[in-house]
Amino acid sequence: MAVYRAPTGNFNLFPNRLDDIIKILYKVDLKLIKCGDINVDYLTDNDKKRKLDAMLLTYNLSALVHFPTRSQGYSVLQ
Repeated sequence: MAVYRAPTGNFNLFPNRLDDIIKILYKVDLKLIKCGDINVDYLTDNDKKRKLDAMLLTYNLSALVHFPTRSQGYSVLQ
């Protein structure tokens, strides 16, 4: 499953819409991989990260990338 959320997109709608899509696809024996660009900062503890993680956990899914994937003038790559 490929997912994209624009940085300017309404985050409050995103987890609910993603949940709706996963509900349609989800089967207990299905091996689902969600990949894409969701524009959520996983380097800090924040509400967006917690809300998205909680929704994904209901399907036994979790984030695997916990490092910057792009550097900008205000980003810090470690």
